[in-house]
Amino acid sequence: MTLVLNIRDLQLAFKSWSGTSEVLHGISLTIGKGERVALVGESGSGKSVTARIVLGLLQELRGVQISGSVEFQGQDLGAMPDRERRALRGTAMSMIFQDPTSSLNPVFKIAPQFQEVLARVTPGISMSATRVRATDLLREVAIAEPERVLDSYPFQLSGGMNQRVMIAMALANRPALLLADEPGTALDVTVQAQTLDLMRALVTDHGTSVLFISHNLGVVREFADRTYVIYRGNIVEEGPTRDVFENPGHPYTRALMAAQPKITGGGLPDLVEGDRHYLEPRFVHEGVA
Repeated sequence: MTLVLNIRDLQLAFKSWSGTSEVLHGISLTIGKGERVALVGESGSGKSVTARIVLGLLQELRGVQISGSVEFQGQDLGAMPDRERRALRGTAMSMIFQDPTSSLNPVFKIAPQFQEVLARVTPGISMSATRVRATDLLREVAIAEPERVLDSYPFQLSGGMNQRVMIAMALANRPALLLADEPGTALDVTVQAQTLDLMRALVTDHGTSVLFISHNLGVVREFADRTYVIYRGNIVEEGPTRDVFENPGHPYTRALMAAQPKITGGGLPDLVEGDRHYLEPRFVHEGVA
């Protein structure tokens, strides 16, 4: 299988006046062409920062120490000039962020923001051409009135509507790699299902690879080909999704599965006594999810 993403021994630390906080401890992860891979774990475990490193959003920040290698389509992103790495965003790789309200510019309507995205692949694209393409994309993510949405500011739309706009923008240029950070958080289950179907179609039709970050293990089980489980900045388990869910080998994975709500109730019957400490409350670094 051709590898689209190859992360090897990725380590991340943040330096501050109070000392150094180590976040990732040697993450290794691969995604093949057309493969759907999930990264699951509790808040603060290092899921989102891993995706942000792949997108090149942390490398230029002060106080950030990154080691290891991240290869995208055979190119070492760490050795790539900043300008070339930035050129990949929104073209060869795109990200669906968890919080759409902080990702869309509040002072511009949706249409010119769509135009900026499409112009990364089609420089000089006209507004009329933008509206035709954007209308099709918005309909694909179950927006019934795309023209009204294009003429709206983000604050005039609901959180779920903004998230669907973000998803449409991320898919606009048919990226080789899609990083999806909790893409269904603000969506009802029916629209969430439609969004997952759209992402599946993208994989099938265009060979797009997906790194899917989610707390929703039910969605992960249905969507992902392979699953990585991350705990406190370490990959503790990896394998085909069905194997990981049906035969979890690590105590934390078993604790994660047992923590999911059950219709029948009854506490945590799937845990052995030695696994229970993985569910104990602990302090986490805010924003490191």
